[in-house]
Amino acid sequence: MEFPERLRDERYCYLSTQMRVTGRRHTAELWFIPHEGGVFLMSGSGGLTQWCLNLQAEEQGVVRIGDASWLARSTFLTEEDPDRDTVLRAFHDKYDPEGKDRLDPWRRNATVVEMVFTRQV
Repeated sequence: MEFPERLRDERYCYLSTQMRVTGRRHTAELWFIPHEGGVFLMSGSGGLTQWCLNLQAEEQGVVRIGDASWLARSTFLTEEDPDRDTVLRAFHDKYDPEGKDRLDPWRRNATVVEMVFTRQV
């Protein structure tokens, strides 16, 4: 599934996941990096955010960007994954303001999640 070109420059996406304990829906506003077939998301706090913990319990969520939404499956990139550093650099390029560099702390602490779109909703 191709990522829509018209949404590439959006600043945020919204990820809805099912809460692990209550079963309720949880929606988080997140930074994203588009890629063929989905998006990459990052938790700078090492994966201790609700959305990361929810994805660890249930591998899917709904990603909304602009006026489009997709059901998506998650994969957590490991520190050994060769794409991880490239993705972190892309987050740095898109989101770090001039004069701010969080790349090294992100390399040490960030959790990177690939969300692969399975179908549009």
